[in-house]
Amino acid sequence: MARERKSAYRSQFDGHRRLAAAVILQAIKDMGAAPTQNDRLSAFEFLQGDMWPFSDVLDLPMDGRALQIYLKRIDQVMSES
Repeated sequence: MARERKSAYRSQFDGHRRLAAAVILQAIKDMGAAPTQNDRLSAFEFLQGDMWPFSDVLDLPMDGRALQIYLKRIDQVMSES
């Protein structure tokens, strides 16, 4: 069986960048659907902070607002569609 090739987009990211993105995406998911209030609060606090070292791996600004700004941009783009 032939091994499936990575897409050109995916292949530009190394394992550390994919892992960092996965952690951030899981925190976004947990913010709304974690099994306990404590888990939701932990995810919220993580996303409100600068998310180091994940922000460093993803080259996000270390000002603590990078993901918030990014998510607002996505929301605007989706609402304009």
